[in-house]
Amino acid sequence: MSDLNFANCQTPAAAASNDPVTAYILENWKNTVRLPGDTVHGMVRLPKPFTVPCAKVMFTDFYYWDTYFTNLGLMRSGLDGQAENNLDNIKFFIDNLGYMPNANHLLDRSQPPLFTRGVYDLYKFRGDEGVIRKYIDAVLRELSFFRADRTVFEGLAAYGNNCTRQSLDGCAPWLADRVGEKYETADEGAELADQLLSIAESGWDFTPRFPDGEKRFAVDEYVHIDLNCLLYDAEVKAAQMLEAVGRGAEASELRSLADKRRDAVNKYMRDPDTGVYYDYNYKKGFLSPVLSCASFYPFAAGIAEDARGAAETLRRLELPYGVSTCEYRGENARYLQWDYPAMWPSNVYFACTGLDRAGLSEDADRVADKYVSTLRAVFEKTGSLWEKYDASACAVSVTSEYETPEMLGWTAGVYLWLASGR
Repeated sequence: MSDLNFANCQTPAAAASNDPVTAYILENWKNTVRLPGDTVHGMVRLPKPFTVPCAKVMFTDFYYWDTYFTNLGLMRSGLDGQAENNLDNIKFFIDNLGYMPNANHLLDRSQPPLFTRGVYDLYKFRGDEGVIRKYIDAVLRELSFFRADRTVFEGLAAYGNNCTRQSLDGCAPWLADRVGEKYETADEGAELADQLLSIAESGWDFTPRFPDGEKRFAVDEYVHIDLNCLLYDAEVKAAQMLEAVGRGAEASELRSLADKRRDAVNKYMRDPDTGVYYDYNYKKGFLSPVLSCASFYPFAAGIAEDARGAAETLRRLELPYGVSTCEYRGENARYLQWDYPAMWPSNVYFACTGLDRAGLSEDADRVADKYVSTLRAVFEKTGSLWEKYDASACAVSVTSEYETPEMLGWTAGVYLWLASGR
């Protein structure tokens, strides 16, 4: 099954649907599969066919966290063989680098660590412990990378990058231009680039979540709520998989690490007055002033037990047509991609998952219905799926960082996940 390739990646007859969006996705999955030698920018030849976010333009290489959401849709389309191919490619990088990079051409940083969750999903989908045995050592190696290279405070991790000074100098001009920043000296440019590339490891490139006073981007002062929740989730799921294959001692060690991470998240990253979680500036000792969809992650991961925090997060982020990435803070916020009023499929996934786990299933249903309805309405007008949507206007999200591309990828994956009942 893992040998599925471009030629035989066909729409399964059993998945036929009267929904035009689903029909479009099923017909076009094959257009997003590339053979190992088909990389556009990639410096690395991948061992298996891989799925790209966009069929035609912009994102036509293999990206890390996009792939998790894409795999949700592939499995629901009967294409779990291609989902396995994608996991094989991630495993290849982890085996050789110790981590999965942002993309096969962006090797100097990782992205949100969803490999463990993806392996766990495939294991549960097939009910096959062979999936665990195939991937578990790569799972453990990635977790070791984040513990060794990204842990900065009280066992909590932060996004970062592995760039050289030469790389920072080279990318500083276009990064500064993209976010509307200016710098005077080469050192200032390198510092700005370092901050922005660390934010890029979060996948939220770019976001206002990490300010310090007048400094818009102070990512290195923070530990990050989404990252630590994903690591907690990975530690718990890896422990469950280790136990399933008889490696109980290793499972116990991971559970201990997960417990410590959960306790640190609750100690430092939760507002006790509201139950809402934020990124935490550990150098200055304050919670981020920016509320975002990252605040749903503790509920999705099972760290949070106080449903009022999930309800309050939703109250402040929900718009007429979905959930905004960040809370409204004025018109200037519209500049960045991962900000008000953009609705990204990954955020919808974690919002619905978090609300469900918090016992707020009616709210989760409403958020899911808004995403599905918005996507269908825009599809009816444009005939395409898009990277992100405007939750305030039922339209394609428009920012000045780059033109919003047509997409299948995680948009299709999350849509099928929602349409199939989560």
